[in-house]
Amino acid sequence: MSDTNTVNTLLTSIFVVKDWSRVQFETYKLIKQFVDNFKENYRMYEVRDDKAIIRNNFKEQTWFNCSKSKPIISHLLDNMKLTSYMYDMTIYCVNFNVVLSFEQFQLIGHLYKNFTNNLTNYYILVSNKKNQQAYLTFYVNAIGNDVNTKNLKLPEFDQIYEIINISQNIFYQCDLINFFAEIIMYYDDSQLIGDIPMSNAVTVTLNQLTEKFNSYILKKNTENNYNIITHKEMKP
Repeated sequence: MSDTNTVNTLLTSIFVVKDWSRVQFETYKLIKQFVDNFKENYRMYEVRDDKAIIRNNFKEQTWFNCSKSKPIISHLLDNMKLTSYMYDMTIYCVNFNVVLSFEQFQLIGHLYKNFTNNLTNYYILVSNKKNQQAYLTFYVNAIGNDVNTKNLKLPEFDQIYEIINISQNIFYQCDLINFFAEIIMYYDDSQLIGDIPMSNAVTVTLNQLTEKFNSYILKKNTENNYNIITHKEMKP
């Protein structure tokens, strides 16, 4: 019998009783304390598997195979931590929020969409410890609400580079967008984010933008007979 089955059998024998006694009550509190104490270990294990999947997803995409920002991408992914995650989807709405921490900044993705009235609140942003924020996407659709995002020039590249403290001369805009978009869409189980406009003033979606990037890069390499970068900056 495996260790997991042994634990399951033991917990079943303790908790599956008609009426709880002091034993069940105290054991339950003890388990909750263990969960609180080791939740960071759980997140570290969970995100380790996520990183492997994300790396493999990158390797299947033209933008990454042609990218000269691979060392930066690898470094960022190595240091990524899942700070918080919430996903709830019903027949009425989807509510999704993820916070990913890197060394000097956080990447936050949020989507609330009501399927009844189409109310939508969606954004991807980066922030730092100084509470500075910059948006990659920001789209709001609310009945009777005067949307104040139309004047936003998205993505806010200047602010984003300032917050993440990485030069755009070594982490190019194409790579930045694809990197952040791929990670957020990986955690979005609804698969809706990729098809929502990036802002109220820009109807293009992340899926359309990344596809356009890939097409452009592929065309550029074909026309100039460029060699796709294949050196192994990314870890397996």
